Amino acid sequence: MPGKRVLAAGKFDILHLGHLAYLNQAKQLTGEDGELVVVIALDKTIEKQRGAPPVFPQEQRRRIVESLEAVDRAVLGYDNEDQSVIVHDIKPDIVALGYDQNANTDAIEERLSKAGLSTKIVRLEKMKADGLCSSTLIRKRIIDYYRENGRAR
Repeated sequence: MPGKRVLAAGKFDILHLGHLAYLNQAKQLTGEDGELVVVIALDKTIEKQRGAPPVFPQEQRRRIVESLEAVDRAVLGYDNEDQSVIVHDIKPDIVALGYDQNANTDAIEERLSKAGLSTKIVRLEKMKADGLCSSTLIRKRIIDYYRENGRAR
């Protein structure tokens, strides 16, 4: 049975064990000889969503993610509100959504179907990851540390 092309996406700003669990789980969906393609959010997309720029620039984040064993290819997202455009270009068999990624899966599947794609949307489970496994928690811990210690070093 031929492998599948799976698309995963995210900010991947401060890479942590939760990201690795997500990407490893997405890789499992590819099967033997399949391909995991990861879309990295643009800096301006992150700034728009978060209200602050990312810690690492988009090309650095792309290169870091692409270097991971589970990832076959990492690409930058498009400067476009319609996310189905990049999905149409990559033509994945499966889009793997993280447990915490807000997306209306029915609406996505409908848009993709109208575009002539039979891409399946799969919501992955939250996997147990030791330690800090959230970029938000990591940023909070850094901020709290410097607040408690009164100055940056």
